[in-house]
Amino acid sequence: MPRKPTSTSRRRVLLAASTALLTPIEIFKKAHAMTPADPKSPPSHPYTYRNDPDHERLIAYKGVHEGNGTIDIKFFFRDEGAPKPALLLIYNIPPGASEGVHTHNVGDQKNGSYDEFYYILSGSGEMQIDGKRVPVTAGDHIFTPNGVSHGIENTATEAVLKVYLVAMTRD
Repeated sequence: MPRKPTSTSRRRVLLAASTALLTPIEIFKKAHAMTPADPKSPPSHPYTYRNDPDHERLIAYKGVHEGNGTIDIKFFFRDEGAPKPALLLIYNIPPGASEGVHTHNVGDQKNGSYDEFYYILSGSGEMQIDGKRVPVTAGDHIFTPNGVSHGIENTATEAVLKVYLVAMTRD
């Protein structure tokens, strides 16, 4: 029996039909309403390209948000004064270590005011989100909005839990 098309599948068909003659770059530009920049004009910001490998300039932090053990943290582009509102970092959490359960709230001087997006790069562990324990493993995406308590722990016995974290400032 044929499946009834959903509105999502109809949109995909329409998008595919409307972009059939476009190159991938043209599709990307159309999807993001981008126009090519004038190659002769200077950049509109003071920053330049930089490759910032995740294994360089790690900082060991003990008791992150009053969690257990020490976590190696890589902050990306922090020393260049990169524009906010985003913080980009990687946690390398050894077995038994954790980022303690904490909450971000508007006006909070200690923990800041952030929506956080966790992406598990490798390993496995457990998050505590709003009082619930949630198992996490490589490939999982977790969103913790401002005002919701959360933390993450490496519950494995051998492997490091590697987590990419994006924290978006909320006012």
